[in-house]
Amino acid sequence: MPTYRVLLVVSYKASARDPEGETIAHELRSLGHEDVIKVRAGKAFFFDINAENKDEALDKVKKIAFETKLYNPSVHEITVINLA
Repeated sequence: MPTYRVLLVVSYKASARDPEGETIAHELRSLGHEDVIKVRAGKAFFFDINAENKDEALDKVKKIAFETKLYNPSVHEITVINLA
């Protein structure tokens, strides 16, 4: 069975407040980076996972993320990307 590298990105939904991102944006502006308008923070997880094909690998990672509560569906959204 082939191994796939899958990236899972967890980020706040556009409708949810992102205190960490707001703090980072504020600090960057205070350091002279006035061009920074907004920063959204998130988490990234890299998986090496065995699957029959890339679609199965993506589905497995989505299932893992949901079952293990790697994110809160109320305030987060996930993006799952096949890297190899």
